Amino acid sequence: MFGGEVPARCDVAIIGAGFAGVATGAALAARGIEAILLERAAELGAFASGRGAGLGRQLAEDDVTAALAVRGAGLLRTHHPGAWSPTGGILTFDEPAHGRAYIARAARLGVAHEVLDRAGVLQRWPDLVGLRIASALYVPGDGVIDIRALLHALAAPLRIAFDTAVELVEPAGPGVRIATARGVIEARVVVDASGAWAGALTGDPGLDVYRRHLYVLEAAAQAGAPYLWHLGREEMYVRREGDGILVSPCDSTPTEPGEQPCDETGDLTLHDRLATAQRLLRAPITRRWACQRAFTPDRTMRLGIDPRRPWLVWAAALGGHGATCSLAVGETVADAVVRALG
Repeated sequence: MFGGEVPARCDVAIIGAGFAGVATGAALAARGIEAILLERAAELGAFASGRGAGLGRQLAEDDVTAALAVRGAGLLRTHHPGAWSPTGGILTFDEPAHGRAYIARAARLGVAHEVLDRAGVLQRWPDLVGLRIASALYVPGDGVIDIRALLHALAAPLRIAFDTAVELVEPAGPGVRIATARGVIEARVVVDASGAWAGALTGDPGLDVYRRHLYVLEAAAQAGAPYLWHLGREEMYVRREGDGILVSPCDSTPTEPGEQPCDETGDLTLHDRLATAQRLLRAPITRRWACQRAFTPDRTMRLGIDPRRPWLVWAAALGGHGATCSLAVGETVADAVVRALG
């Protein structure tokens, strides 16, 4: 972190110090390129990256995102083992076709997996006996990510200006002029890693932003239980959190970017999801919070050089996969920055 006025010139300025921003900065540093990160908040990952559940889930809804997650998880296990707990993960489905699609994706991407029956799921999570499970698979290479530890490890060698909102981005000669609350920067390349705000400064279409709630319950899970993510009409996920259980009812309420307060939508959806898991439903809630997730309309990540503006590189719309994909996204975006610098 540095204070005072920001430098007048730099090669690369990165807007945002969430997972996309710090991972890109770290990947650029590994290539010998220093970047300056401009963060509107006073801390890392204040709005999305620091508020997730840290589920290291490799298999996503499409092959492109899943391939990034597989690569990102491999890099995390290799380079940041202290931030990765190898718990494994269970994915359950209420539609057999949905499960078959995931099993086929795992095979295409070379992700080790084991098909489970209902008994195999309930052996690990007996409280979820009422869950509608038509098919399931266990992914032993999945895990849980210590998101705070990872954010700080990636950010440690970087130059980050906190409390530095970017007010204007405009082309200036072959590069870009960036007006901030701390001064004006002229950069050769700017990376928009501003999360839910991506596109707002450049006049591009905004992202679809949704609020989601998370809870920690005063209830014990089985020792060594993998996380479980139910992918169906009543989507939810659970994992161990210290001596308790972290659960999200996977509510998805359209919202505006910013600080996300808790509201009754989350509590009502949680009650609905846990209606057949009475022990968990009765468990006291020791902590609740809300996060935001941002998507493009077609749910693809927005990564790489903008086709119309060679000074602009995107690192946005990670759609809730930021922690798992972070190192792969950082390398992908850093390679694009190198190309943009020429």
